[in-house]
Amino acid sequence: MTLQPTPRRAEDTGDGDLEIAVEPIDIADPSPLPPGVRRVLIYMMQGPYLRADANARLWEQLKAQEPLVRSRLADVYLDLVVDDEAGVAFVRHLDVDGAVKAIRTQPLTLIETALVLYLRRTLLKRDNGAVRVFVGRDEIEDQLRSYRAADISDKRGFDRRIEAAINKMKRYSVLLSVSGDDDRWEISPVLALVVGADEVAAITDELHRLLHDQGAQGAQT
Repeated sequence: MTLQPTPRRAEDTGDGDLEIAVEPIDIADPSPLPPGVRRVLIYMMQGPYLRADANARLWEQLKAQEPLVRSRLADVYLDLVVDDEAGVAFVRHLDVDGAVKAIRTQPLTLIETALVLYLRRTLLKRDNGAVRVFVGRDEIEDQLRSYRAADISDKRGFDRRIEAAINKMKRYSVLLSVSGDDDRWEISPVLALVVGADEVAAITDELHRLLHDQGAQGAQT
């Protein structure tokens, strides 16, 4: 399973990275697109997604020029997904012949995939009237401990893997920070849109297979 990562910020570059500053060239702008539309296009391609409550101005630009934005994204083999009720929008690759991958994805580990499925299931179990869904660190840890092989005695190492999975979901804005509580997060509604029912079934089967193989390997040692 994969998720689209957020772009790397300047402060995240390592000491060994080469950075070249290029000054803007004062030439005529050849693009006919309004600046607001261009900002929306850049934001959508950088990802991971656009939230109406977090960036109202860009959301207004998107809704005002949605057909144009959708067309320009399709030019680079991207499909625009907009959910007005949830107030989120994101892009995904178009499944067409000859399509080039315009956005990067990163594979998830077993623990990270299990966390994604748990968060999605928690999100979809919300009450009909609930607008926001929250989850705590203790709930996540309880859920993911079932993926620890019985023969693995390194509890500290496994806890670090859980922490890494949580941090990745925070980095992808799947888990959103809650003011005043570092061990509780809001689950982004985009998760229900990004991971569909068919993909959940396939991922669940793969998780079961990996757990079976893991158990078989432990029995042989």
